[in-house]
Amino acid sequence: MPAAKKTKAEKGYGKMTIDPNIKSHANDPFVLKKVEEARETLSKLKLPEYLK
Repeated sequence: MPAAKKTKAEKGYGKMTIDPNIKSHANDPFVLKKVEEARETLSKLKLPEYLK
């Protein structure tokens, strides 16, 4: 009985599409809240000197 070769599935991304009509989330209240929470969390962390 011949051995069946397994094919390896290749992962990748399709071509990128740039749409100039996409809404900006720069002033979105949800995004601003999450950014502020992230800043607070990062300010509380103690990083080693070589990572600063």
